[in-house]
Formats: sequence, C-alpha cells, structure tokens
Amino acid sequence: MQGIFTLGQDSTRAVAEIERLTGEIAALDNDLVNLRRNLVGEDGAGGREAELAAARAALIEACWKSQVDHKDTFMSAFTGFRGKKSDFCTKLLAEAEGNTSELKTLDALTAEAATVFQDAATPEIAIAPIFFDRFAGLEASPILARSIVGRDDVVVAALIGRLGNSDWVKQGVGYLTNADGPCPFCQQQAPTGLLDDLNAFFDEQYEADLASINLLAAAYEEAVNAVVARIDDLVATSHRFVDAAVLGERFSALKTAFELNIERIAAKRKEPSALVELDATVELTAAVAAQIAAANEETEQYNATIRNLAKAKSALTAQIWRFVVEERRTDLETYQTTASKLNRAIDGMRRSMDDKSTRRADLRRQLSAIEETITSVRPTVDSINRILSQYGFSNFRLEVAGERDDMYRLVRLDGSDAAHSLSEGERSFITFLYFYHQLAGSITNTGTAVEKVVVFDDPVSSLDADVLFVVSALIRKVISDVRQNAGNVRQVFVLTHNIYFHKEVSFDRERRDRARPFETFWIVRKRENVSSLTHYDYNPIKTSYELLWDEVRNPDRPNLTIQNTMRRIVENYLTVLGGLKQDEIVALFEGRDAQICASLFSWINDGSHSSHDDIYVAVDDNAVQGYLRVFREVFERTGHGAHYRMMMRISEDEAEDVRVAAAQADAVTAYLVASAESTQHPEQPAAG
Repeated sequence: MQGIFTLGQDSTRAVAEIERLTGEIAALDNDLVNLRRNLVGEDGAGGREAELAAARAALIEACWKSQVDHKDTFMSAFTGFRGKKSDFCTKLLAEAEGNTSELKTLDALTAEAATVFQDAATPEIAIAPIFFDRFAGLEASPILARSIVGRDDVVVAALIGRLGNSDWVKQGVGYLTNADGPCPFCQQQAPTGLLDDLNAFFDEQYEADLASINLLAAAYEEAVNAVVARIDDLVATSHRFVDAAVLGERFSALKTAFELNIERIAAKRKEPSALVELDATVELTAAVAAQIAAANEETEQYNATIRNLAKAKSALTAQIWRFVVEERRTDLETYQTTASKLNRAIDGMRRSMDDKSTRRADLRRQLSAIEETITSVRPTVDSINRILSQYGFSNFRLEVAGERDDMYRLVRLDGSDAAHSLSEGERSFITFLYFYHQLAGSITNTGTAVEKVVVFDDPVSSLDADVLFVVSALIRKVISDVRQNAGNVRQVFVLTHNIYFHKEVSFDRERRDRARPFETFWIVRKRENVSSLTHYDYNPIKTSYELLWDEVRNPDRPNLTIQNTMRRIVENYLTVLGGLKQDEIVALFEGRDAQICASLFSWINDGSHSSHDDIYVAVDDNAVQGYLRVFREVFERTGHGAHYRMMMRISEDEAEDVRVAAAQADAVTAYLVASAESTQHPEQPAAG
C-alpha cells in the first residue's frame, strides 16, 4: 500500500511555517472566491460581467428598433446586418466611432434612397490569372528524348545492347535475389557473378536518369492538377463575360492533351530506353489564357460603367448609418459610459485575480518544498500499530516497505505476509484506520495541508461492538476537529444503516432538542423505487422502535406498509414485552370492533409474510383509518394508553378530544347499524 506522509513532530519551526503558508493560501482562496463572485456573480447573475452583458443586451434591443423602423426604406444600406441583432448593434457602435458623413434628415435620405438604391448593379469580380508557363519547359525536357540504358563496359552490356531489352532486364534484376539461385530470365542455374554484372550495368547514372523521369512525371501532374482545378472552378461558376461553351471546348482539348502527355511520361518511366516526345500545349493554354484576359477586360469596362453609381450608393449608405447613430445617440452614450466603467472594474478584478493566483502558486511551491523536508510515513505506521494493539488486534501489524521506505505492508508477528489472510473484520478495521490517517496526511510527500471534504459511508459493517466503539470515537474526533477549525478537514458526511453506530457517532451531551448550528440530520427512504430525502432539525434516530412510531405518526404514511409497521409495534411491545396473547386482546372488544381487531391480527400475522392479491385486497385510506383506530384501542383497553399517547406525541387535552370524537363516531356507527337492521325487521323498533 502507498505510505501516508504526515508532518514530523520534531520540526516546530517548519510546522509553524506550514501553518502560516496554509493560512495565507486560504486567505488568497477566499479573496479569489470573492473576486470571482463579484466578477461573474452567482450562477452567472449579479457580477460585473453580468452587468456588462445586461447593458449590451439593452443596447442591442434599442439599436434593433431602428432597424425595424427603417428596414423597408433602407434595406440596401442595412444589407449584411439585418440577420442578427448583435451584428447590427456592433456595426452601429463602429459607425459611431468613425462615421463623419453629412447628417441629413430622414425625408432627404428617403427620397435619395428611392433613386440610388433602385436597380443598383453589383460590380463584377475579375478572374484571377491562371499560369501556364511551366508546361513549355516540362514538355521539352531532354530526358524524354534520351534512351536511358546501362554501362557499356560490363560483360553483359553487349548482349543487352544487341537484344535491346535493357528495360526487361532491369525488371528481372529484382527477382535475382540469390546469386546461387535460378536465373529469373531462363530458369537455369545463374552463372557466377551475374548479379554483380547486372548491378554494374545499371549504374548510378542510370538510377539518376530514372529519378529525373520520376521528378518530371510528378512535376507535370502537379502542374496539370493545379490548372485543371482552376479551370473546373471557372466552368462551374458562371461569369458574366465568359462564354462557358467556348471555354468548355478549349478546356476539353487541353485536358485531352494533358492526359496523352501523362500517359507518354508513364510509358517513359516503364521503358526508360524508349524515346518519347510530348505534344506541346502552348497553343491550347494560350487560347484559354486569352479568353480569361478578354473576360477580365470586359469586367473592367463594366465596373467602370457602374463605378459612379456605386460611389453614390456608398456615400448614401454612410449617411444613413450616421443618421441611425444620431437617432440612438443617447442609448450609445449611456452604454459607452456604463461599459467603460464596468470594463475598468473587470480589468482590475482580473489583474487582481492573476496577481493572487500567481502569489498562491508561489506559496504552494514554498509549502511543498517545506513538506518534502519534514514529511514521513513512519509516524502513521506507529499510530496505526498502537491503535491495533490497544484494541486487541495483536496477530498482525503494519511495517514500512518499498525501496525508498515510502510504502506499507501487512505482516504477521513472524514477519510473514498477512495481506491475504485477514478476516473480514480485520480487513475492514485496517482499511478504516488507513483512511482515517490519510485525512491528516497525503500519499505523496507533499499535499499534507490540502483541504478535504470527508465521507464515511457505513464504515462499521463486519465489525464487532468493541471496534464499532473505537471507529465511532475516531470519527467523533474528526467532527470535533472540523468544529474547532483544526486540521485540514472542512466538512464531514456520515452515512449509515446501523442505528447503534449512528447513536454512538452522533452522541453530543451538549445537544438539546434541536440540532446544533454546525450539523444537520437527514433520512433517506425508498418507496416504489423512488428515493426521498427528509431533513430534520433534530436528531431523528433514537431506536428502531421509535422509528416504527414515526411511521405511524407520519400523515403521509404509505398504505401498503403501515400494516407491517403496526405488526412490529404490537409484537415488540404487547406480545414480546407485555406477554399478552392475541386471543386475550381480541376478547377485550365486542361486535364489529372485535372483527376489526381480529382482522388487524390477521394483518399482523400475514401482512409482512404474504403477497396480497390486488384483486381481492384493496388497502384504501378509509380501511387504514379503521385499523389505526382499533390499533389505538388495543393500547387503551390493555392499559397501555399512556404509552400510546406518549409515542404518538398526544397531550392529555388532545387525548380527551380524541376520545370524545371516537365516542361520537361509535354512536353514529351504532345508530346506522341499528337503522339498517330495523329496515330488514320492521317489527323491531329502531334504537333512538
């Protein structure tokens, strides 16, 4: 296991310095939190940035009102800024900074717009030139007109020259990998030195010529691809002054020539000894270039024609924006004043945050440097072993291990490994102690002063009562340190299903009826696969018996499980502790109540052990209220009414009101029953 580094106890000055640095870091953290809160607010609201955003949003809406009011008249002037409110506002802010155009009235601008913006032509964009100058040099490359063969002073040169098959031989050399193997040309035993002679025949000059052909092929294909891509774009994009049909014919002829030349270069690469001549494309490229030049000349003439109209439109557009700026002058100035102030504050906060973050990082480096000099894993070993010995775990202990003595191992008394032979309880306890000591330290030789939030999630499973007591005591020590702001733990959560452990860990002799200011209590319940969290301003956990009564007292009690709750109360109090039997209790009732009591005991006997059939059993609110009434009467008639009232939190006055209401309800019930019987037997007088 990784060792837990803690501060040594023999360096008072260093420990004091760590406390000082930790305090300064905490103060800086608090300052950074406050600065961030003032900067961005809570949940993005309330900070300076939120105020700036709100001011900008208000300006955006004000500026957009001008766009809505004038969009029909000045549509052309607003082109490009009519889609988004924020873009329109940004444009208006920019115009407010530098627009010095003449300020005209709305009527004058409207009249001029009707003339200038009507049928306004858009300037045509000239075609970027396409360069064909590389092709002349590439197509006349001398390497194409030279037969590339090997040396003529090699033994095999005369034969290869006479046969004229150097290209075929060059391809076969690759198959002659073993000088003693079969000849790739005749499949007989290769003569001695054949491979050396062939390699000598194809010398460095031969290879250099091949490389030149490859470079030529790559350069030609690159030039062709670039030109073809440009002309493809031009054909696909219609241009006012380009005859697409003529350009298409010229382009088709040019591509055919390019493809033929590429095929011939490929043939030269395959048979270097062959002589190749490429078709010159200069006439074809010149025709395309001439068509582009003519289109650009016509474009310039067209643009010159409409340039004066464009100039008038540009001037009018600037005058319209100047008018809108003046129309929103108050809104713009208000925003600029507010934004200027907020931006200064925001810049100051960000500089302060940067300075404090830099200072904090420097303090953290100082803190880490000090911690590295005085931290050790040995004190944790001694502390854990001392606790193990005090509570009877004497057959194993912790010792320092690892090449640098920075790890732990579990050993028996004879030094043998104990990690895989611990009982579940021993494993749980040593795990808890390891976690507990990690709260005051770190698994590295730095970070011992890092603040922590700690969660203890049911830490007492598989532990006996004695160990449960020490675990509870240690957790209470952590809680006490948090209350006193001692150590690095800032908050503690304790989760458990164990009521006894909860009573131990939450014990506080100074707590009265209410929870203390530094603590909260919660109960999680799960019903129908839905979890609910209930907060209490007091400690709600007393005993399991008390929790049963909480269910009965709860007005939102679940109808489906209340029967099991009443069964457990009666079993625990009247049957187990009181020694009463079912028949004795039922005998205390008469008539209909006796039937209800017997039915209640039927519930008690079967309710938690059987699955009801929804077709025959319907536990509605009225039925539950009837059983709750009989449940109360069971305690009253067995002489335990005071216990019922105590557990239900009912005062004597409330109890009397309940008895009166119950008596009235019983009288009404008896009357209704008697009336029903007299209807069936008229000769018998009904009870009054």
